Parts: sequence; structure tokens; C-alpha cells
Amino acid sequence: MTTVKVGNTTIKIYHWRSKSGYDQFKVSYHQHGKLKRETFGSLAKAKARANEIAVQIERGERDALKLTNADRSTYLHALELLKPTSIPLHVAIQEYLSLRKPTECPQKLIPEVVTQLLEDKKTHGASVRHIQTLRRQLNRFASTFRTNIGSITARLIEQWLASLKVGPRSRNNYRAAVVTLFHYAQKHGYLPREKQTEADLVDKVKDRGKKIEILTPGQMKSVMAKADGKVALYLALAAFSGIRAAELMRLEWKDFNFTRGHITVAADKAKTATRRLVPILQNLAEYLRPYHRATGQLFKMKDDERAVTWAKKNGIDPWPINCLRHSYASYRLAATADAARTALELGNSPAKLFSNYRELADEHDAKAWFAIAPKRSKKVVPFAA
Repeated sequence: MTTVKVGNTTIKIYHWRSKSGYDQFKVSYHQHGKLKRETFGSLAKAKARANEIAVQIERGERDALKLTNADRSTYLHALELLKPTSIPLHVAIQEYLSLRKPTECPQKLIPEVVTQLLEDKKTHGASVRHIQTLRRQLNRFASTFRTNIGSITARLIEQWLASLKVGPRSRNNYRAAVVTLFHYAQKHGYLPREKQTEADLVDKVKDRGKKIEILTPGQMKSVMAKADGKVALYLALAAFSGIRAAELMRLEWKDFNFTRGHITVAADKAKTATRRLVPILQNLAEYLRPYHRATGQLFKMKDDERAVTWAKKNGIDPWPINCLRHSYASYRLAATADAARTALELGNSPAKLFSNYRELADEHDAKAWFAIAPKRSKKVVPFAA
């Protein structure tokens, strides 16, 4: 073996004879961490090449050591940080750069992702109501952005939410739907998995809620004295069971157990997708007496709107939002003094019930509210709904 040395760099030359009897000289050196070999037919040529390589390596090493004070400080600090891990600096840099490199994701249009998400929700047994709500919210989003989901920024989402001109709660609900869409896209590889989605970067807005308004027993008694038919049925159920308007519109008479005195709000009819039992209180039972043999759906489309319109024309205008459910919650809580029980009947949380309704009514008002009942007729004729 022959060596060629330039400064601190040594290049080795190995000699061997080929099968055909010719002398061969191999120059061996390391460059950028890799072993390199070059073969020559004469020692002179091998030495010349070895000297050339040694000079290049020596020059490169000297240039690398020409660091500014700031560079040297950064270099030494990096070594100090890596010391406990025993990871070489160049390896750490390679790993860092690989993580910083943008992930290549397939182009996927937002309407396509929405369709795929809704189909998967249906396949995995999501409630009909949940799917309907998502479809309504996300189709609105998809109609605005018919583009690749990876091109949407948090700023664009914020601008879209602002353009909806809805209240804080509805805005947050729309935001939640968009977050669901982006998480779904991320899960299926349409967005990078290693970082937050643009939808996650959109903040919720503060929802202080609107002032809760309820009807007085006097107002309710007056309007019920004039109501009849489906109007009276809707108003009585909403006011004396507290069932949500949308849930009432889904109820069937088979959900009523008049023997045991309760109404079953099934999971597929409940807003919360959780089954619950609502008691048929004494005054409500009087309003339901003519319907004991009724079958089928209680209400047709827009019966709820017709009932509210009628109530406005007959003494309660303006009509406070959700006033019948709010009234039931307030008077029922005052009558039972049991937030957990009332929350269970309403399908709410006890904390929300207590904070929203605790001071709106007292026991005297509650007694008057649940004393409202139809006048007894000497002759009651049951009829089908």
C-alpha cells in the first residue's frame, strides 16, 4: 500500500495484479461520508490523482473551518443540544428537513370530500338528524368553495363564516362542521397528517346566548282558552312537556304510553340522539284525553309554524324564541326543585338548566302554570288525529 499525504489528509493507494497479469492501482478515499474508489493502470497516475484529491479535500476542510463568530456560536450550541442524544449534527438536520418538507397530498375537491364524508357517516350508523344537519351545513360550504380542500386557508374559512350573518351559536356550529370535514380529509390523506388543519386554526366566537324569555301563566291560560284542534295539541305538548319543536314534529302516537303516563322520545327523534322518557303531567293528560285512540304522526309539516302564527294573532306578539320549552323548564324546575330530574326530562345538562332557568319562576307561578287545563266537557268523543 502506498500513501499520499497533503496537510492532514492522507489518501491510500492499493496495488494488486489482475487475472490477466496487469498491475492495478486503486485510490481509496472518503467524500461526504461515503467511500470512493478509483482504479488506474500505473502508480504514477494513481499518485497524481491521489494528490489532486488530497488537495481538494484539504482545501474544503479549511473552508469549512472559516466560521464567523456567530456561526461558531450556533454550531457549538447545536452540539450542546444534541449531546444527550448522541445524534450527529448532520443526522439531526436531515431529520428536521424531512419533517419540514411539505407532504404530497392528492388533489380532492371539497364537494367530493363532503359526499364521501356523508356516505361514511351513513354507513357507520350516524343518526338521520346528524347527517341532515351536516349535509345542510357542508353543502353550503362546498357551494362556495368548489376547489381543492388543500388550498383553503383559515382566513378564507373565517371570511365565509362571517358572510353567513348568523348568531354566535350557529356560527360555532358551522365551524364545527367544517372542522369535522377537514379532520376527515386529513384522516384519508387529502391533507397533511403531521400538522393542524386550517379549520382548527379558526377560533370559536363567544356565545353569551340570548336573554331567555318565558310566558306567564296568565298569558298561557288566555291563549289556551281560545285554541282548539291541532293548534291546542301543539301548544299544550310544547308548554307542558318541554319537548323541542323539532322533536314534536317527529313524534307518533305509538310513542305515547297513556297507561304508564309518559312519552318516549326515541334516539332517532331526539336532538341529542339519546332516548328519554317525558312524563305526561296531569294537565297535559287532560289535553291528550281525546287522542287515546289516535294513530300515526301527530303533526304535518309546518303545523308548528301555524300554531305559533295563531298564538301571535291571539294575544302573544312578539312571540319569544323557544318560549314554550323555556317556560316548561323554568316552571318544572321551580315545582320539583330537582335540576337533575328536570334536565333528564328535557334532554339537557343539569348545569345548563340550573344556570339558565333557576331564577325565572317560583313555586307559586309553577303551580299556576301546571294548573292550566281544558274545560271538562260533559260529553267527550274520541277522534283520530
